[in-house]
Amino acid sequence: MNDNILNFDRDRYTEPHWGARADEPDDDYPYGETGDGYYSTSSARALGDLLEVIVVNDQVIDVRKRSIQGTGYECAAMELGRGRPVPPKVPPTPPAPAKHEQILTWLSLLVGGEEELTALDARPLPSEELDLTGCRDDVRLRLESIDRELARVTELILGAEVRTAARRLLVKAVVAQPALLRGVAGDEVMACAALTAVAKANDLVGQGRVVPVSLLRTLFNLRSAPNDKVSAMTRAVAPQTALLGGWERPLLDVSVLGSPDFLVGSFRQAVIAARDAALHLRATTPEPTRPVPD
Repeated sequence: MNDNILNFDRDRYTEPHWGARADEPDDDYPYGETGDGYYSTSSARALGDLLEVIVVNDQVIDVRKRSIQGTGYECAAMELGRGRPVPPKVPPTPPAPAKHEQILTWLSLLVGGEEELTALDARPLPSEELDLTGCRDDVRLRLESIDRELARVTELILGAEVRTAARRLLVKAVVAQPALLRGVAGDEVMACAALTAVAKANDLVGQGRVVPVSLLRTLFNLRSAPNDKVSAMTRAVAPQTALLGGWERPLLDVSVLGSPDFLVGSFRQAVIAARDAALHLRATTPEPTRPVPD
């Protein structure tokens, strides 16, 4: 007798149901029923179907399909990957911006925007007096007192350009945040904070820089650096500074004051040189090929 029964595992959602009417239920088998304690209904569906081909005398007599559950082929189906949850499709990670694009973005943050970066020049800051236009009398008197301390120290170190930048920062910060003048902070603390913030923004103060932080503190007769006031003044003129902590800084680790008004000519010249080099790279670098979405 040449009877043969061939069993083929097929997915019920991709293979047609041969040899059975649409309204005909799957065959019942006494040795495997849904919910018999081994597999849940959802697991049975996930395992797929078993395709049975009945051949008599080398001729296909019938083709039937039923659930794999209860047939003894469950383990084989699972070994082939059936019943496992399909992992979610993760979109491809976009490529990181080119280094020169990161540099241009960072430089624009330093000076307050792309337009400001394009128009930046390297002229030295002029020697300016304290501009108290629009300030109340009590604020005016306090700022003048602070400025005397500021002028005393900048006569010894850092010079007229830094003094102009510090005066601008002091007035702009207090106008934006009048609460800076409240509390117990003395004139020396406020003057030191303004000078330190400007010096940090121009990469002039710190370890290995022109002036160590300890020297500034000593010249203002302070026991400790006024770091809180420095941060408060920086945030007053450049609120976006608080959002820059996670950014990669491709150039110097300087404070961001967000305006060229606080930058001395030598530092702006360095920014211009970095800008021009990055723009040259932009002009000569081909556009990256973007992946085609599925």
